[in-house]
Amino acid sequence: MQNKSLFIPNILLCGDETDFFSRIGNRPFKIVGHAEISGEDFNFAQDNKIFFNDKVQELPELAEYLKSGAVDYFIFNKMKDFAAFRNNAYNRGFLSSQVVSLEEFKTTPLEFLYDVNADFRLLHYLKKSGFKTVLDVDAYFSRGQIFTKLGNDFTTIDAISDKPLPPITENIYRRIYKNLAEVGLKRYDAALIIERNPADFATMYILLENFSDKIITFARLGSELEKHILENADRFAEAVGMHGGALNWYFLKRRKPPEDFCVYVVTHKPTPHEGKLPDGYKIIHAGHEGKEDLGYPGDDTGDNISRLNLYINEITALYWFWKNTKHTTLGLAHYRRFFTESDDPKFAYEKILTNDAAQKILKDYDIIVSELYCGGLTQREFIVNDCGKELANLGENILRKHILQAQPDYLDAFEYVMNSTTLYKCNMFVTRRNVLDAFCKWLFSFIIDATEEALRTVNLQDMSWSPRRLMSFLAERMLTVWLIKNRLRIKELTIMQVEGL
Repeated sequence: MQNKSLFIPNILLCGDETDFFSRIGNRPFKIVGHAEISGEDFNFAQDNKIFFNDKVQELPELAEYLKSGAVDYFIFNKMKDFAAFRNNAYNRGFLSSQVVSLEEFKTTPLEFLYDVNADFRLLHYLKKSGFKTVLDVDAYFSRGQIFTKLGNDFTTIDAISDKPLPPITENIYRRIYKNLAEVGLKRYDAALIIERNPADFATMYILLENFSDKIITFARLGSELEKHILENADRFAEAVGMHGGALNWYFLKRRKPPEDFCVYVVTHKPTPHEGKLPDGYKIIHAGHEGKEDLGYPGDDTGDNISRLNLYINEITALYWFWKNTKHTTLGLAHYRRFFTESDDPKFAYEKILTNDAAQKILKDYDIIVSELYCGGLTQREFIVNDCGKELANLGENILRKHILQAQPDYLDAFEYVMNSTTLYKCNMFVTRRNVLDAFCKWLFSFIIDATEEALRTVNLQDMSWSPRRLMSFLAERMLTVWLIKNRLRIKELTIMQVEGL
């Protein structure tokens, strides 16, 4: 994810240019000024002109000049001159990580201005501000001089790098991904990116939307990115700057529309729930196509698979609200089953999971599901009990074939779940839109085709209730299969059962 635009640092040089060119190697830079030691002070020249009104400058004026952003590094060719300046400046209360020797400059990152003091300040800020997780999109810390967390154990940092990093970076990073796709659906308190030109910054800002609501970046003083951020500060919900020497750290929070929360309560029969459910709950008639109208919205409008409801049950409602709605937070419940934060599974309307409660959970978790069910039978044995061995084996073989064709990386997880006694039951969940999109894109890449092949192979329509639901039983196991393969923060909640429906 490294920035592709080349960073060309502005240099104030103390030393002979010819010597500098002979030693610097193939490295981009621009010399914008020269300095010569003159006692305890410095004389600046640029293009054969003297800086600051042809006057010899005092140390405080040099400090202000470095802070102005006019130069990125003040470089000394000779170590004895560098040491003399540093000792003199330190004794007078001035020390800047912009002031470096030629050899130090040669080891700084090519892509951006590196300032170890700025790194220390950032780590301190992360700890002080309570950032628990950070995604270092450009592996920024790996190219600096910080090899441990330096007391910042409160913050867990992951990185993205398409190149191997030194083993010592294990002290900094918990996990290193090759690209954003490998990060998957993980969410972070903040994403850290290096300085970019405004257009590249805007692109990355959009790309990181599903990974974090906050972006941390730095901008050199007076740079185009800093101007862009300051000019567009009103576009962010929050834009905080922190001074860091020759650069400023910026902590930007996205402006987001209010959360649009909706849990669809799937039914195929009249229910007593109308007007009694919490805000954001909507009843949907699954399998509405060709059935008596119950007065609820159906799953047979727009892009839909309502015709398959007899065989895959609530999955047709899931498909419908995936394809036909834009809610930012979505869930699926049943007319007889609802999530609750209470330990008491006895049903009561006031105990149903509310919008506010769900949003609070989803600040720390990626998906809410049922408590993990642990039974005495494997999932394969459950389906055999409901459908008979021959039919269960037929359905499993058809589904395995379609998973192998569409999602081969999930075959091991599929086999694991079918041989496991544990399951997240009922296809019930509450999650954010991007997680739902990822799950549904995966599920419907094979479950529809598998169901249609099963219907061509065996006459499920004329079978009794349980065997007819063969593909529904298999589909119910797919959420667990998907969760096994994706690194999500899972919150399990109790399911309340409504009696008498």
